[in-house]
Amino acid sequence: MAKQEANHQQLVEELADFWFSALEQGNWEQCLQVLGKIHDQLRADLATEAEYREISPRFVAAIIERWGSPPVEAEAQAKIYALSAKEVHQDASRAWTLENRPEEPLHLSDRRRYPRTIVNLLTDIWIQGFTFPCRLVDVSLGGARVAVQESEGLHPQPGSEVRLIVPEKGIRDAIVVFVNESLELGLRFLEQPEPA
Repeated sequence: MAKQEANHQQLVEELADFWFSALEQGNWEQCLQVLGKIHDQLRADLATEAEYREISPRFVAAIIERWGSPPVEAEAQAKIYALSAKEVHQDASRAWTLENRPEEPLHLSDRRRYPRTIVNLLTDIWIQGFTFPCRLVDVSLGGARVAVQESEGLHPQPGSEVRLIVPEKGIRDAIVVFVNESLELGLRFLEQPEPA
């Protein structure tokens, strides 16, 4: 097990060294797009999904540290920090997002039946037949909010059916209730709890 950990850490460092020059060139939006392509390639190249979930967040953390861990000042930067394995990066992302996120439409917040729990976990969502990595921001008995990593050609619309992996709860089918400009999706689970 220790040897596998050492191999993973060596791979993370090699990836970060290799990709750092490409990631330090552009603005945060460009970095996010490049990271998306790197993640897609990692998912294809690594032997198992578990290995991908181990390596990917550590790679992002190593890149952020090579940048000097600057304070979060932009939405794309917050999305990058949210993908890091380091809690300090995730906390910086959460703080910026809570301070700067657009307000949820009032008619949606008024209709919420179940309390939300902030979870901030990496997971996957199937949209329009494709799998995308995302961060599960919060979840309730009736739905969830997810932040999808920027992906070309992804344009989910309210009313679209999606499938979300909720860690420790399994796969949940859902309907998109709202989508904002930063690709945060509000989801209502198709299978709703029985009223009390």
